[in-house]
Amino acid sequence: MMTIILFLGLLLCGHGWGTVEGMAWAEGPVSSTPVRPDMQSIGVRDFERVIVAELTRRYGRPHHQVSFRVLFPKQLVEVPKGKVQLEIGEWSGGGRTGRRAFRVGVFVNQQFLKTVNVVGEVKAEVEVATPIRWLKPKEVVTVEDLSSMMVDAPSLTHDFILDLDEVIGKQVLRPLPPRQPIRKIMLDDPPMIHKGDRVMIEARGEGLLVQTVGVAKAAGKRGETIPVKNQTSGREVLGTVLASGLVEVGF
Repeated sequence: MMTIILFLGLLLCGHGWGTVEGMAWAEGPVSSTPVRPDMQSIGVRDFERVIVAELTRRYGRPHHQVSFRVLFPKQLVEVPKGKVQLEIGEWSGGGRTGRRAFRVGVFVNQQFLKTVNVVGEVKAEVEVATPIRWLKPKEVVTVEDLSSMMVDAPSLTHDFILDLDEVIGKQVLRPLPPRQPIRKIMLDDPPMIHKGDRVMIEARGEGLLVQTVGVAKAAGKRGETIPVKNQTSGREVLGTVLASGLVEVGF
């Protein structure tokens, strides 16, 4: 009977992981050997807390929820009593999520004691801007086209667009499916002038301003050079786009 009770207890109290105060934590076996009076223990939560803090310090951005689940070591690490400080050494892989290894330096009263190799899973959830419908190339995005949703990020240094304001008014470069993160390379500023637009052609120099009406022969964004046709002379010249409907040419 005692054996059955113990077996059921183990099943009901199995190991797992969850979230406490916004960060991941993991339950692991606790050493059955009492800690000596002159010793103290460092556990799974301590390693997770310091690793999440360091990841957030290096790569933290708004709208992110970073967590870390320790896979090894599960056992308590015993160290002499005193003020414990854990420091993360340099690591490879940058801000990549997934299974990662970290070297954690253990200091007691500012004296280095040992290095613990900690292996675990890094996870990052992020709130991103997504289309609510298919967006076609050359469409200009409006607020009605967008919503926000939480997704798992492949890296803490991803290029997903987080704020809707960074998408509104941009021109789509490639088809964008609904409910998928939008990357910065998928958008561009729309042209301020389109081919065939009537434009004002300006020429400035030494206090002199000359203006005439022309027709844009190509589309262009602010600062780009496009050909325009002077409607008065019929000549085609190159000008710089200054604003919507305004092109500057040199004398």
